[in-house]
Amino acid sequence: MTSATRQLVIVDRTTLAWRRAAFADGEGVGFGSLGVRVGDRAIFGGVLALLLLAPWLYGSDHAGALLLLGWGAAALLLLWLATLALAGAGRWAWSGGHTWMALFFGLAVLQLLPLPLSVERIPLPEGGMLSWNRLTRDPAATAAAAAKLALVLAFFFLMTLGANSAARVHALERALLGNGTVLALLGMVNALSSVGPILWAFSSNSPSFGPYANRAHFSTLVAMLLPLGLARVLSEGIGRRGERLPFVLAIAMMTAAVGVAASRAGLVLTLLPCIAVPLVMRRGGHGLRQTLGRACLILGLAIGIGIGVGGEELGERLVGRFRDDAFAVRSAIWRATLRMIADHPLFGVGLGAFATMYPHYDSGNGLRYTAEAHNDYLQLLAETGIAGGLIGVGFLVALLRIMRRALSRTVGTRQWSLAVGASVGIVAGLIHSLVDFGLQITANALVFLSLVAVLLRLGREW
Repeated sequence: MTSATRQLVIVDRTTLAWRRAAFADGEGVGFGSLGVRVGDRAIFGGVLALLLLAPWLYGSDHAGALLLLGWGAAALLLLWLATLALAGAGRWAWSGGHTWMALFFGLAVLQLLPLPLSVERIPLPEGGMLSWNRLTRDPAATAAAAAKLALVLAFFFLMTLGANSAARVHALERALLGNGTVLALLGMVNALSSVGPILWAFSSNSPSFGPYANRAHFSTLVAMLLPLGLARVLSEGIGRRGERLPFVLAIAMMTAAVGVAASRAGLVLTLLPCIAVPLVMRRGGHGLRQTLGRACLILGLAIGIGIGVGGEELGERLVGRFRDDAFAVRSAIWRATLRMIADHPLFGVGLGAFATMYPHYDSGNGLRYTAEAHNDYLQLLAETGIAGGLIGVGFLVALLRIMRRALSRTVGTRQWSLAVGASVGIVAGLIHSLVDFGLQITANALVFLSLVAVLLRLGREW
């Protein structure tokens, strides 16, 4: 039997698949193909498990959860490399979004490197001056933030790699909505329990909800997931009407949970899909008045049910939340952040070093502690300066192109509602970042990037 060398290269904007090994006979080719299929399925199953597990680990916003997710992502990357080495075939997934994230990681590494010259001279309490030769003012914090960024980038690569078919994209959609529904249900049970926490042991007077230490961060999760279900329910021609029932239940449960959580930003962002989803779907031929009415009815009833279930105490808490002088507190933080940006305009104070430097810029008594600026865009500039700001703009431009491509390629198809839901969910997450830091929570960041991966797949030819 003669030996042959087979090589296939397929290139598009997001995926490169290739074969690079010589097989002696037909059995060798079959073994290589089987190895690719097994490895591919294992990678998708593994990255989906990481995505669904992350919110349950208190939002994966602590070292133990990050370490667990990091080991999981590393194992999946090793599996991918093993597929390439042993089976002689594999898949590569990359996009403009990946490139800009990689550049941001490179900037964090640059901030950590010792430089041959002093970038700042700091007076010491005992006298004299300290010559500081790093771009970051807190190397330990920057190293931790860079490690977290590497984890998120690895997850994004793996999710884009795994979500490579229509069936998997729809499985990802259902998994996200199902996980959000269960989290919402258990979060409401936890919040309304008269015997104390059933799961996720936060104190009764904490601003927590479900697995999240802050109810606003749970609302960020819902704001990104809600448009997926709403767009599917409002779309036409998706099959039997009975198929819509699980999506209606998911919408109702998550929206009611936002009502119970009594998050101001969450309630406002819940209204966004009511308007944004029907407006975008109008481009696909759906009637604006009909879809807008249905969306407002579904979400309005769900919020009302959530507030009603919470009873009088929840109503009083909700009114109190809107009376809080939170904007004044945020304004003071933002002014201090602007002063920090002015003092370190080019490369910032270092990724993750905001909390270390903030007390130096607090115009109050200096006792306020905050690790976040409650505005991710200002914090990005404070920590990475103009260099990081330009990278951030590049990422947003790439994201807009991905959204436009997915929407234009799916209009008039069954995938149209999925493209609309993912796009509106991404925009909701970005809007919430103007007044909070929900996307800094690892679990929410993974959901955000999963929606981007969905759009990358929808932007390809099926």
